[in-house]
Amino acid sequence: MTTNANPRRVHEIFETISGDYDKMNAIISFGQHDRWRRLATDKISVNADETVLDLCCGTGDWTGDLRQLTKNVLGLDFSENMLAVARARFPEIEFIQGDAMALPFAADSFDAVTIGYGLRNLPDTMAALTEIFRVLKPGGRLVCLETSQPTLPIYKPIFSFYFAHIMPLFGQIFSKHKAEYRWLNKSAQAFPDAKKLSALMKQAGFDSVSYQLHACGAAATHIAHKNKCYN
Repeated sequence: MTTNANPRRVHEIFETISGDYDKMNAIISFGQHDRWRRLATDKISVNADETVLDLCCGTGDWTGDLRQLTKNVLGLDFSENMLAVARARFPEIEFIQGDAMALPFAADSFDAVTIGYGLRNLPDTMAALTEIFRVLKPGGRLVCLETSQPTLPIYKPIFSFYFAHIMPLFGQIFSKHKAEYRWLNKSAQAFPDAKKLSALMKQAGFDSVSYQLHACGAAATHIAHKNKCYN
């Protein structure tokens, strides 16, 4: 599945908003993104011997959480400005610049891969999922935290109005980047809902795909497994 994400424009956006990214996440989600990330971390069940790749790691929020569970964690992102923030926050973690749709790792390299709010900004969702599947070891798991599409009839228009009008306004007030947050709203609105994303994960080869909705479907955590018998 391809998206409307223009690689050059997406790169420009994240290079621009890197300094305010963490603050804006807290404001936009009313502080809930930290709780959702902790719930997702609990689902991955990482132990100290396992290797984890935090994909589209941004400023390293999730990578830092994972470092508390294992020293074998690596962060990858395409934005050098975002990575500069991550490296300053977590100098003990290795962060590298790379393309999530063409990962610079051998097959069967990681016990787990996480990706938070990054999948929807990639030009080709299936290419990224296929790459994640490739670099996971047999028995490995993917945990994805991403925006989704509310299904409640009353809540859905409220959610759409918030993302279309209030979120860009917050971007203007708190970070002077209204246009960038207007684009991020478009990427969220165009991304498939949790059920459709589950189907895409299965299409990429994953088994035992499940998900948990947050805030009546405004976001969702997916967990998917690469079959131990895969070869």
